[in-house]
Amino acid sequence: MAFDSSKQNKLTVLACAVASALALSATAVQAQEEAAIDEKDVEKVVVTGSRIARDPNLASPSPVQAISEEDIQLSGEFSVTDVINDIPALFSSTTAESSIDSAFADGANILNLRGLGSNRTLTLVNGRRHVGGVAGSAAVDVGSIPVKLIKSVEVLTGGASAVYGADAVTGVVNFILQDDYEGFEFDVNTGISSEGDGEQISMSALYGENFDNDRGNFAINIEYQNDEGVRVSERDNGLIIGSARDWTNPALRFQQGDIGASTPNLAQYYNYDNTGLFNFGLSIPSQDAFIQNYVDTFGTQPNLTSEELALFNRAATANPRAVLPYRTFPFTSGYGYIIPGNPYTFEGFDPATNIDLDGNGTPDCLDSFSGYNSSFGAASFGALGGCWNVLEDGSYRPIQDGLVSGNFEGFGGDSFNTIQQQRGYLITPNDKIALNLLGHYDLTDTSTVFGEFKYVVQTTENESQPSSYWDLLFGAADNPYLPSFIQPLANEIGGVAITADPIGIGQGKIENERRTLRGVIGLEGFLENDWQYNLALNYGRFEFEQEGTENIVVVDRFFSAIDAVTDPATGEATCRVNLDADTPQVTTAFNIPVYDPGYFSFTPGDGSCVPLNIWAGAGGISQEAVDWVTQDSRSKTTIEQFVVSGSLSGDSSDYFELPYGPIFFALGGEYRKEKSEATFDNWQLGIIPEGSQYQAGTFISDYSSNNSLVFQPSIKTANETGDFDVSEVFVEVSIPLIEGEMLAEELTLDLAARYSDYSTIGDTTTWRANLMYAPHEDLMIRLSQSQAVRAPNITELFGPEVGTTFRPTDPCNASVIAGIRGNDPAAADQIQANCVADFQSIGYNPFNDAGEYVYTDPLSAAFPGVTGGNAELQEETADTTTVGFVYQASWLEGLSVTADYWSIEIESAISSVSSNDIVNGCYIGENLNENFCSLFTRNTDANSPQFGGLNFLRSTQVNFARLETSGVDFSVGYDFEIDDHTFLTKISGTKVNEIDQFTNPNDLTEVNPELGEVNRPEWAGNFTVTWKWQDLQIGWQTQYMDEQLVAFVEIEEYERGDYDDSVVMDEFFQHDINFSYVLTDTVKMYGGIKNVTNEEPFLTNFAYPASARGRFYFIGFDMQLN
Repeated sequence: MAFDSSKQNKLTVLACAVASALALSATAVQAQEEAAIDEKDVEKVVVTGSRIARDPNLASPSPVQAISEEDIQLSGEFSVTDVINDIPALFSSTTAESSIDSAFADGANILNLRGLGSNRTLTLVNGRRHVGGVAGSAAVDVGSIPVKLIKSVEVLTGGASAVYGADAVTGVVNFILQDDYEGFEFDVNTGISSEGDGEQISMSALYGENFDNDRGNFAINIEYQNDEGVRVSERDNGLIIGSARDWTNPALRFQQGDIGASTPNLAQYYNYDNTGLFNFGLSIPSQDAFIQNYVDTFGTQPNLTSEELALFNRAATANPRAVLPYRTFPFTSGYGYIIPGNPYTFEGFDPATNIDLDGNGTPDCLDSFSGYNSSFGAASFGALGGCWNVLEDGSYRPIQDGLVSGNFEGFGGDSFNTIQQQRGYLITPNDKIALNLLGHYDLTDTSTVFGEFKYVVQTTENESQPSSYWDLLFGAADNPYLPSFIQPLANEIGGVAITADPIGIGQGKIENERRTLRGVIGLEGFLENDWQYNLALNYGRFEFEQEGTENIVVVDRFFSAIDAVTDPATGEATCRVNLDADTPQVTTAFNIPVYDPGYFSFTPGDGSCVPLNIWAGAGGISQEAVDWVTQDSRSKTTIEQFVVSGSLSGDSSDYFELPYGPIFFALGGEYRKEKSEATFDNWQLGIIPEGSQYQAGTFISDYSSNNSLVFQPSIKTANETGDFDVSEVFVEVSIPLIEGEMLAEELTLDLAARYSDYSTIGDTTTWRANLMYAPHEDLMIRLSQSQAVRAPNITELFGPEVGTTFRPTDPCNASVIAGIRGNDPAAADQIQANCVADFQSIGYNPFNDAGEYVYTDPLSAAFPGVTGGNAELQEETADTTTVGFVYQASWLEGLSVTADYWSIEIESAISSVSSNDIVNGCYIGENLNENFCSLFTRNTDANSPQFGGLNFLRSTQVNFARLETSGVDFSVGYDFEIDDHTFLTKISGTKVNEIDQFTNPNDLTEVNPELGEVNRPEWAGNFTVTWKWQDLQIGWQTQYMDEQLVAFVEIEEYERGDYDDSVVMDEFFQHDINFSYVLTDTVKMYGGIKNVTNEEPFLTNFAYPASARGRFYFIGFDMQLN
């Protein structure tokens, strides 16, 4: 439709994004603030962040950055999120590749502005809300958005709740799709890494045409993508990628090779025959303590060598924590560590057990620290791990240690196969197929009906083992599967044990399928006075279905299957419970994992149990046993969204005008309903199956303290459902204060407000004010102040209290306190005093005979706890400020400069207190803080190896936190021509001043800084340069990130000296090159190289800051027939 009057032209474009359900006009240009548009062609356009049309020759009212269709194509990225991540404010987003590092499902694409959380970033499609893609949340999985239909992506950084509603706390990302497409286009691109793996292919077909004398248009798009992923086995360094984690610094202990000929005094003292002490793995004492111990033992003063002095100095100056590759739990392996002792009678456990499989003349238990530590030696932990490692082929040998960090901590060695296996993925494979339909039809000259429909299916898979862990599984002397070398000892002491995190029981395969359906239908047009109206219905449905294959272990079946005996009738191995229905179930000696024993999923004595051989590697595990002890997991999340919206826009010219023109306005209302449901299979829910001795359909918790039938049975899994609705009204006005005067080319005030009524939290109001001042046609100064809100999502409100696991760093650990003491002795003394008081309350003594505080965290694994929603949550509010300028030089055509200072302060932020904050909060202060201490418990069983360790924790969501961040976004662009060559250059970036979280509910002045941590660089930016000549275009992009810490390290811990400088990653640069060449009028070829210099991810990550895929070559062809 076209209108002759200037007023009608303004109104036509003004109303293009009037409601949150209003599509942006096909004539709207991209939102780059430096774009030049001829005012005689279009006087006003709409950009994301305001419903009021603006003159794009000046600026948008809020900072908006845009990515074009061409940018997306030439990037060669498989996921549009990887392209959007080039905007520095979105560096913290989750891509399909980096999802393996995140808490989101594998393959998810979730945007995160400013690193303040995906729940605070609002994602729109054509200016309308999109159904969420994360259970119970409004966060959108943008992988479902059709890449080929994207015309541009506009990113508004700053609060926009008054314009678009809740969740736009840190900003808005708006995907603008193609409209009025005519012709046929087919695009195909493929790529492969420089290692010859990680293949990707993408194909898209788009067809559109006008009909009924151009009154209508429809377009259909079909898109297919396939990413083969990268397995660990495909890379020589596959096992090391992403393997680094935080443990106690191994420099504090003797390591293999430290003690030898050059350390004669240490060699004499740390000699099993002399003192019962092992020559590596034990803590390095202070120099004075060693001298005293040496004198007490041998009666002479040692003459320390330089090498010995160096070792004492190493320990004395070492930081208490370290992040190194191959972190593991050095008391278990994928096929098991066998221990020479009976964990129920404590017989055996002799370090000098007379078994020497490797024939080196030394008892095998004294070939490794793991072996020594598993026995009852002079300084060993005892009844932990084992002396022999079971290999995949079923053979046995003494354990080979890596670096020893503690009784339960280490790096490398035989245990690492429990963390990563060759069949695992560094990058998970992904498939996507999408169908999209778009159309509109002019019913009359002043009314148009429009519609959108899409259905997208995305799948990904991963293989991960182990799916369970078991400490000291008992092997009775009559178990026919016991290895022959240990059988005599088992006969002597009644049985032995094996500790395993099994990697051979079942496939452990997980397949994720994400299905997104979305439909929009609406009516838009003009009234007689040229005011524009828009009515729209929007329905979306997202389904996430996860299916596992042999990935959950049924606990009562597992314990029954491994308790094998010989059937006297057949001479074959069978389950003891098959022969004796009354036999008590044998579990683990120290109840790790926690389990209330019994027979729940079958009837004892019915002969259904299939024996499982866990003593002979992969070959001992029969498929029949796997079929009996494992099940396939199932879970499904469904999110539904229904939106009805209406809006009206126009100006006041029919009634009045101000001296510099009419007031433009937009007003309307919206009703939105969100529903989320999560369901799980009966095994996880703890529902008794058919064939049990108990009534089928009842819960295991009716007969025991267990909550589930599968591994970690104490942890409760529950279905979740919840919904809410909200009714909203909004208004936005643009008031021209001055225009066309000296030193005031423009002075415009924009105001917006929104009132919302939630079924859950009641009323909320939000507002925003923008002031735009142009003293000269080259310069625009803009100021924005707003208050945004985020309502709690369904999970935060209604999530049932369910089980989970926690593994915080124990603040009472002696090494942690020692690290604090190096910087703040008074604080260390107070924490230690509080820890001692807590330990005394449970009868635990954290001191040794010499009066030294020596408590060491005794946990060998994560411990159970609960978390859940909080129906009392209220909205969080954010005050956001932006002030900046846009300068476009008339004296130098093509030069543009922008800079904006931004500040975000969130009050009453919805957050769960982290497990680390809970346990730390208990002990920090003059006395024990019961507000925190009451949320966790410690093991009070003096006979347990975990005595004194953490064993339960409770966490929930509360409105208590405060978040503060500020910084400066900037860009400098210069486009110029030399003869028939065109050059486009741009530098854009962000400088973050602080990212501070205040998450201690008892002291909200206590700051938890995040700037400088992983994904939180202080400086970040991009440099791009493009050369165009005739039909050829070549582009270069460099992405920059300032130095930052590796994952799992807090900046305050680093600054207080817990870690050395090795946890600080250097500045990061990634370089990409691309090209395009027009072969014919209808065919364009494009391609490039991503990550030219083959940068690698941090050792703690699989895909950050660079992908494990490495250098990647891609090429594509685009054919258009119009």
